[in-house]
Amino acid sequence: MPSRGPRRPASSDRSGTESPEAKREARKARRQEDRRAALLEAAREVLTHKGVGGLTMEAVAAAADVSKPAVFYYFRTKEELVGALVAEQLEAEVEVLLRAIAAAPDGVEALVALLRAKVDFYADDLAAFRVAYLWPQLIGIPPEVLLERVYPASQRVNEVLEARLKAEAREGRLAPGFEPRRLANLAWTTAHGLLSLMAGMEQVGGGTRHTLAQLRDEACLLLRRARA
Repeated sequence: MPSRGPRRPASSDRSGTESPEAKREARKARRQEDRRAALLEAAREVLTHKGVGGLTMEAVAAAADVSKPAVFYYFRTKEELVGALVAEQLEAEVEVLLRAIAAAPDGVEALVALLRAKVDFYADDLAAFRVAYLWPQLIGIPPEVLLERVYPASQRVNEVLEARLKAEAREGRLAPGFEPRRLANLAWTTAHGLLSLMAGMEQVGGGTRHTLAQLRDEACLLLRRARA
């Protein structure tokens, strides 16, 4: 049987323009992505206003003004829904942190930039911090989300920051006794701890002696001691 040659992609006709079928598929994909985003926003609102106990598929469906089966079409479980929220929030955070690190003049200032950028990213929206970091500890998220999206995102920050600090150490601009990987982890966990404190106190209606900005600035001063 003679060969028919390579098949022309379904996405275009003989003139090279997009076919009607491809346009329909593209519109369908956009609609699905919009619906998924609306469900995530609805879940975020439910968590923010009702907490962990109020997060149900029924509540998300009501907040998004859709049927309960429509929620299950995109997310099979509550854990999947929360996992998607966490991954998207963390990926947005990481992009902000990477830009701050890249703009810093040296490795130690990159540490400071990371701490400051992470704190400032959530300072005016501690509810978002609780959604990303606190509520998932109670609800749980699928392991594959951690392995495929959460861990790689945070690892990107550590790797970039560690590389800058190692260069500083080779050039003698990092004080003796400071280890780059531990410093990178310290900057992130310090910012995380400050935000956890403030988010927790806000949740119970409490307060702290010092403001988040004051504690952030004091932590930045301590990190600068790593400079030789």
